[in-house]
Amino acid sequence: MSNDPQESSGEPISAEQRLELLEKGRRLDRILLFILAAVLAMTLASWLTIGLLGQSGEQAENNGAEQIQRLQEQATTLQKQLAELEQHVAQQGQQLSTLQSSKPAAPLSSGDNRAVQQQVAHTLIGQEQSFQHSLGTLKNGMRDLAGMIAGSRSWLSDYQEALDKQVGESQARAQQLQQWVSDSSDSPAAP
Repeated sequence: MSNDPQESSGEPISAEQRLELLEKGRRLDRILLFILAAVLAMTLASWLTIGLLGQSGEQAENNGAEQIQRLQEQATTLQKQLAELEQHVAQQGQQLSTLQSSKPAAPLSSGDNRAVQQQVAHTLIGQEQSFQHSLGTLKNGMRDLAGMIAGSRSWLSDYQEALDKQVGESQARAQQLQQWVSDSSDSPAAP
């Protein structure tokens, strides 16, 4: 069996039929050429993609290796610094122990203790008096504010009661401190 239509039918083909057959063959050739070009283009694109990705992967590996090396260098530097600091702490500990053993702490005498107690008590009394003065000023300011605001003044009495309570407690603390100072100064000095 032959592909030639002239041999199968026995009649000669006309020019138009021959032209039509040639055009069909050309169309088939063109389609095959387009398919071949597409396959070549896809192959080339895949090679380029693999090449680009392969290079970036190698660069990432190189960067990772460089970072690891830098981190190892930093770790060794930090270990050296830590060793130096530990040595420095050990030296300071030795110096501290020699200082403590060479100079024992002098205990406070009862006279020194009384002086310290009086000084602390006077400081605390001064703080209590400052606190009382601040509360008094706050109370006066709130009374003035209540005069400026229109409306009920019931909140002012509640507020003043709370402040009066705080002032009373502060005065009681100041009296206790004053009594403590007078008791410590009246007691005889121990030998």
